[in-house]
Amino acid sequence: MKKIIHILIFPVLIIMIGTGCKKSFDTLNQNPNKPTSVPSSLLLNGILNDIYDGPAGDYEKWGQYFLQNYDYYGNNKYEFGSGADYYATLRNVIKMEEEAVKSGLPAGNAYEAMAKFLKAYLFVKMSLEMGDLPMNNALRGSADLTPVYNTQKEVFQQAFVWLDSANLQLGKLVAAGETSLSGDIYFSDNNIAHWQKVTNAFRLRALIHLSKKVTDADLKIKEQFAAIVQNPTQYPLMDGSGDNFQYTFIHPTNDYPQNPGSFGFNALRENCSATYVGLLTKFKDPRVYMTTEPASALVAAGTPPTSYNAFVGADPGEDLGIMYVKANAGQYSLINRHYYYETYTAEPSVQVGYPEMCFNIAEAINRGWIAAGPKGNAEYYYQEGIKASRASYGIPVTGNMTVYFLKSGSPGSSAVYNTYTAAVDYDTYYNQPLVKYSGNNGTGLTQILQQRYIALFRHSGLESYYTYRRTGVPTFTTGPGTGNSGRIAMRFQYPNIEKVANAENYQAALQAQYGGNDDINGLMWLLK
Repeated sequence: MKKIIHILIFPVLIIMIGTGCKKSFDTLNQNPNKPTSVPSSLLLNGILNDIYDGPAGDYEKWGQYFLQNYDYYGNNKYEFGSGADYYATLRNVIKMEEEAVKSGLPAGNAYEAMAKFLKAYLFVKMSLEMGDLPMNNALRGSADLTPVYNTQKEVFQQAFVWLDSANLQLGKLVAAGETSLSGDIYFSDNNIAHWQKVTNAFRLRALIHLSKKVTDADLKIKEQFAAIVQNPTQYPLMDGSGDNFQYTFIHPTNDYPQNPGSFGFNALRENCSATYVGLLTKFKDPRVYMTTEPASALVAAGTPPTSYNAFVGADPGEDLGIMYVKANAGQYSLINRHYYYETYTAEPSVQVGYPEMCFNIAEAINRGWIAAGPKGNAEYYYQEGIKASRASYGIPVTGNMTVYFLKSGSPGSSAVYNTYTAAVDYDTYYNQPLVKYSGNNGTGLTQILQQRYIALFRHSGLESYYTYRRTGVPTFTTGPGTGNSGRIAMRFQYPNIEKVANAENYQAALQAQYGGNDDINGLMWLLK
């Protein structure tokens, strides 16, 4: 009888246990230490860190600002590998949008607007490096593991749609007084009004990149540029360097790459480039005192330390071994170790800034895209860019300033600096024939581009390389030290994962653009 009772009860227990497992299976298999939802603000914080382009890397060498002279740590060759891959970051952008909705925010919220800006920003950055890109279907995850490539033209067209929509949404939020944005590492007040200005300044940059496509009827480059610049109420732009999209270094969590702790590793293994220093000395530009030191061998031979003749950069094409010997013999200028090494924070790293925006507007006026900007003509914006750049180094408008060059010791501890007084009057500088704007002609355009290049020293990633690639200004030099058979590479290769995981579409994209080869010397659509 007992057996019969046990037999009857056991199935009941099985049913009960089975039912309980079914109800609690998901709960039991959740990892309490692994979040299933991430706040939009935290995602934004990580995304904004991902998109930062900082100083002291290969970008500076490829922009011919700053050179490596010790081959153990690298070289100055234009032998590009894979371009930047921001697809993981872009997936986080999509996730940020989703989490904003889940948290109860309405359509048109600040994170949705920021997502549009960020998608445009990152796809344009990647396209400028490589050309055509997987875009429309690239962020669908398992729904499309082999996305086709969009043309570079389509990438820019979509970017302009995103940027216009982002500006509209941000403008509505600002007008409604809903200006808060948590997780922002670039603007300490978390005010989205700054991002609306950045969105429009970046759109001007993207349009300038398409200067060779100005006659394209689909793009309407002139019309887009004019709509932004001539309607500041609808498309607010940066009013000064306080609106810069810039990364600020904080010690001890985020130190500037050159700092007292890194002084012994790289202070003598890098030196300034003649492409950059040569422009400064030709123009008798006092910014050379802030960014560069006089060549010690010339000073020892009697050249005054504040003479522009004392500042000499190395030719980027020079053989690396020869450059190393000359740099260590004091024949080349080093970076200014007081300005860059004395503290752990040096200067903010500008991603998109007011000086560049001014030069972009000046270039558009010079090219005849617009008659003038809301504040003046091409010369006005040209001068605004110069003044803002000078001010970022603390150079006064009139009179003299004290300059510091390292004499001995290590910055931040035992450093001893020689101090000198240098004349830095702006009007004296500007009224030189080589500097004063010559008008809306070819010479004036070259002046704008040269001053843009000077202003972007250590800032804005590959912008100056792109400008050279597009315009040939300033003149980049080549030789044994730059490799690539004496050529400046024109593009980066696609990420290796594309060759394996998306081979068919990858090959089709190469065939459509570069004759079937992932060629670093191939010309992408916007350069033709």
